[in-house]
Amino acid sequence: MLPGDFLARYHRLRGDNVIYISGTDCHGAPVIRTGKIPTDVSEHYHEEFKKIFQDMSFSYDLYTKTSDNYHKDMVKKLLRIMLDKGYIKELKAPQTYCTHCKKLVFDREIEGECIFCGNKTKEEECDNCGHVPTEIKNAVCRACTNRTILVNAKNLYLMLSTLQPQLEDYVNRNKHNWRDFCIKQTQRDLKEGLKDRPITRDITWGIDVPYDGYENKSIFVWIEALLGYVTATQKFCDEHDLNWEDFWKENGRNKIYIVYGKDNISFHTIILPALLMSLDEDYHLPDTMVNSQYLMINSEKFSKTKNNIFALLAIKITFPL
Repeated sequence: MLPGDFLARYHRLRGDNVIYISGTDCHGAPVIRTGKIPTDVSEHYHEEFKKIFQDMSFSYDLYTKTSDNYHKDMVKKLLRIMLDKGYIKELKAPQTYCTHCKKLVFDREIEGECIFCGNKTKEEECDNCGHVPTEIKNAVCRACTNRTILVNAKNLYLMLSTLQPQLEDYVNRNKHNWRDFCIKQTQRDLKEGLKDRPITRDITWGIDVPYDGYENKSIFVWIEALLGYVTATQKFCDEHDLNWEDFWKENGRNKIYIVYGKDNISFHTIILPALLMSLDEDYHLPDTMVNSQYLMINSEKFSKTKNNIFALLAIKITFPL
């Protein structure tokens, strides 16, 4: 979080026109697994995050949330554009299914062995090698620990394979602005070849899918959360009589920093640019990726899943100007 705040303050001091935005990812399996009402859980943590950032004097122009109705409406409009332009298509392909829970399971709902390095991993992303595996060996459902099977299922897919040439060109043009380990992982993913990625999932807690026949599915959390960079800017500009396109469309004057953690590299360097390319509306792609290595404790990465994190409860920091 801190590098983003430093960048925002630096550019304001230079006299640049800055919008510094972020938000809480409210949708996803961990919220449901609490066994509580998802809206109550996500709202509780959103308010907790906001208080921490306020106590630390973060200078967000807008810290929003993905359960916000403005975000939901704009995401559905953006996905409708991608569907109409053919960058999102309906495909039937093997998906992981839990026979005990009687449902399709995705990403962090599944645990097994990474097909690339052999280490224990979630399907979401391997902590050891950084791959986002399209399948894992000896997979089990994390909710019930039973083995899963593959079944053919219908979903909407982002056609990453179609966009690979444009993504390769984008990475080559911007790699001098990215850290070495970020470039290496991104180039590795491109070299191995991008596979089309499902953007819908069988879960009721999330944003509705703007497509007939998907009433019991929601939009994959990472797709709509990434689009939140755009929707949060749009919301802030609507509320302050500004033109959001000055920040997100090509004009020769704007610069976009994306600040995030190590385990989200592929989502930001490949999937986010792919989503913007899919809109085919002259979006300015992110210039600089600012990401860190893992925070470690006892030679193991900090992780909510492993329950080895420290919560920031109350702290007050003043940044003198």
